[in-house]
Amino acid sequence: MKTNFFGLKYPVLTTLLASVLLFTNCEKEAILDTKSEAIITEQDDFLKQAKIEYLEEKGIDIIDIDIIDIDWCSIIPNLSGYYSANDGGHYYVRHIGNKIYWFGEHPSGIWANVFRGTIDGKTITGAFYDVPKGSIQGLGSLVLSVKCFGSGFTKVSGANFGGSNWTKTTKPTNLPRPRIAGFGVRNDENNLTGRWVGDDGGIYYIRQIHNQIIWFGERNFRNGQPAWSNIAWGSNVYGGLWLDWIDVPKGSANSAGGILRGHVEGPNYITLGHNTGGFGGGRLWR
Repeated sequence: MKTNFFGLKYPVLTTLLASVLLFTNCEKEAILDTKSEAIITEQDDFLKQAKIEYLEEKGIDIIDIDIIDIDWCSIIPNLSGYYSANDGGHYYVRHIGNKIYWFGEHPSGIWANVFRGTIDGKTITGAFYDVPKGSIQGLGSLVLSVKCFGSGFTKVSGANFGGSNWTKTTKPTNLPRPRIAGFGVRNDENNLTGRWVGDDGGIYYIRQIHNQIIWFGERNFRNGQPAWSNIAWGSNVYGGLWLDWIDVPKGSANSAGGILRGHVEGPNYITLGHNTGGFGGGRLWR
């Protein structure tokens, strides 16, 4: 009887199991296709609205954006905004003049970086620095190519940078919150790398490489988005800080930035005295 049971039932069970697995895989593919179509539709709508806003800024009356004969790929609009990337990251980009800045972060906290560069035509050339909101400690050069009408970027070079394709889209309602430092030190006034808390309610992730300083700062928040976020870069020379800063669009503040002058008062204490551009903080503690 056992022989008959396995001889008769096993092929049936195998066929049934194969059918279930096939159905499950098809169902997963259908779900992924639906999500992909939704993302593409959202990106198309976003790009269409960006084109409308661009024409309105130029004083051009719009009847139907789809019938206007414009070589959109020859136009480089302002690139400021939110970008998603194929490395799973959030990127908050600021474009002022021929300068490009960003803060990028992975929602898991595995990495976070600051980028500074220049744009010439459709080419962006610059450097990135990981900061201790993540745990990876990389840095390097990066060259990007701007997609049609600033709809995103593609990586041209930068072997030690994970992302290679960015798409400009709508910023999510809820963004990654502040977190503990992924790397850093304490009690060392010659190395400021770590997580600092400001008297302006901000959390600052500072990285020092030799005498070079890079930071990302954001107003502490529990959910949603921070009121402000900024990056800064400069030097630490014998305890004197000489920095430039600018807001990036993770937060809602939109300052073009200015200069920061400060002093390392001790291994875990910084004062900022001569600030321009509306920077609010005056003291930082590690």
